[in-house]
Amino acid sequence: MEVRSQSRAGASRPRLAALFVALLATCAIAVPAFAKNRYALEPPEVERTAAFRYAELPGTECLRELDRRKVPYKRIEPVTQVDTPVRITGPIRGVEFALTYRPGPDLAEPLAAIADCRLLLALDDLSEVLADKGITKVEYLSMYRKRGVGFVKPGRRHPAALAIDIAVLHRKDGQAFSVLRDWQGFPGAKTCGAGAKKPRKDTEGARLLREIVCELDAKKSFNLLLTPHYDWGHKDHFHFEVRQGIRWYLTQ
Repeated sequence: MEVRSQSRAGASRPRLAALFVALLATCAIAVPAFAKNRYALEPPEVERTAAFRYAELPGTECLRELDRRKVPYKRIEPVTQVDTPVRITGPIRGVEFALTYRPGPDLAEPLAAIADCRLLLALDDLSEVLADKGITKVEYLSMYRKRGVGFVKPGRRHPAALAIDIAVLHRKDGQAFSVLRDWQGFPGAKTCGAGAKKPRKDTEGARLLREIVCELDAKKSFNLLLTPHYDWGHKDHFHFEVRQGIRWYLTQ
């Protein structure tokens, strides 16, 4: 009798394991995506998320979507490693995007202001969030950068014009909020959700910047939302990116 009981128990284990796996599959929870960063997760139904869909759009469909949304842009000549290069030609939902001042040649159309069409769709979503907060202007460091072309894999970061580095936000009441000055946080911390690190100083700017990042995290318009919590290299800007060829999202 004891031997038969053990046999039955052993036979039931695979069925229990299969049931457990099935239950996990039906639960709408994010799961860890890769080991390099503990905050990187693959959301449930990732194919339906905004950034995943944007990244997968063919160029013609992406441009058609920009037209449907009435996003102000113009097509430009081909750019190395950029699939569908465009330039912003006016405020998006009332939000102006402007390069930060840097000494050097005064170019009417600088390379840093080139965006891939897919990034522009995500910036349209960002503008909706910003306009709701009273933000009327975004100062950014760059979208396209030639540095890394030929070394960074296609469809990634600034060489593909799929990322924007945001430094300062201006509100309609005249106040400006700088990532460097107002974030109030250190690398290694969690940014959104349960266990998120509170700012060192509870200031209006620190709260506003976190609200914006965490609303974008919920919208899933960008695959990567990197803040000063990520590393010291991002102490003065947000890196928002629509990356091609991935299923995971990272907000930190």
